[in-house]
Amino acid sequence: MENKLINYKSYFKELETACDISDESERELRLSLLRKIQDAALEWECHIQDYSYKQFCKELEERGIRFTPVNDRTTKAKWTKLFAASISKEDRKLVHFEQYRWHLFSFELLNALTDDNARTAFDTEPKNSVYLFWQHTDKAYLVENAHLFMAEDFDHEFIPFSDFYLFSPEGKWTYIHTHEIMCGPYFYKLP
Repeated sequence: MENKLINYKSYFKELETACDISDESERELRLSLLRKIQDAALEWECHIQDYSYKQFCKELEERGIRFTPVNDRTTKAKWTKLFAASISKEDRKLVHFEQYRWHLFSFELLNALTDDNARTAFDTEPKNSVYLFWQHTDKAYLVENAHLFMAEDFDHEFIPFSDFYLFSPEGKWTYIHTHEIMCGPYFYKLP
């Protein structure tokens, strides 16, 4: 996350200056103060991000989108069974599937739509409900009134853990949003 409160060019110049001070107690004091500045700025950014995310969730709920928590392990296992079944364990290991499931698409083991084509496919796909889970959290949801979701809803900087997966309960398609600007989003429909 880029911190908007700190000019990092100036910050690193001050850090370099502090590291060059021969007086050990002064050097440690300045380094300690610089850490406090960075920690406070990060805390501020996290607070702003968290607040924005809560407001976003509230807005989605006001639009009629409902989130019901479901078992994340079961949901992730279902996604894997549906969309990675044709990929060998060796190939999964080669593309670091356990780190990021979406590597199936970025390494082109599965041919998915990308960029605006993926967004359009997601927006036009009929959907009453979808499963939603994140790569690196233990949260998963059954989302009702999913037809009210649009791809642009997922393009906010404040969406935490931005590697997330949506898929139809029938297992016909999946939409993946990644943290990488140059990778995805991906839309994949089973043949």
